[in-house]
Amino acid sequence: MASAFIKPVKFGKFMLGSPGTGRFGIQQQQRMTLRTARPQLFGDEVANPSSVPQPKANRIKGSYHWMNERAVSIISVPILATAFIYGAHPINDMLMGIVLPLHVHMGFQQVLLDYFEQRRWPVLGRVFKYSLAVVTGLAMFGAWRINTTDVGLTSYFSRMWNANKNKKNSDNQ
Repeated sequence: MASAFIKPVKFGKFMLGSPGTGRFGIQQQQRMTLRTARPQLFGDEVANPSSVPQPKANRIKGSYHWMNERAVSIISVPILATAFIYGAHPINDMLMGIVLPLHVHMGFQQVLLDYFEQRRWPVLGRVFKYSLAVVTGLAMFGAWRINTTDVGLTSYFSRMWNANKNKKNSDNQ
């Protein structure tokens, strides 16, 4: 039978139909009736859209989630600009310790939702989702520890950025 969406092309007694319907996509011509020309979904019955279960509406997901991602991205720009312009400040370091791990968490969460959705990967998707939450919490805790007991995130990143330069300067002297 030829597909209802692809018109068959006749070559003598053979007919070129939809791909994969016969050897090399060529099938022998069959008499098409009105009944076989329409697409068959579930035998002779058509799917009833009201019988398909719909997921419950959730305000966190969808457009609110998208708006929250954009808000975190926009908020991170002035926080990073303030760190570059004014240098280390405790309030700015604390904001960076909250916003940057949250921004990374939202990005990885979208990757996990795209590639490890719950319907297809029920166990692995849950494991990755919870491990992402744990890693984000550990990153926030580490940022808090650096900000409260050490020099702060801005000075910490500045030291890491200039570590190679300081090592070369000390070797030359």
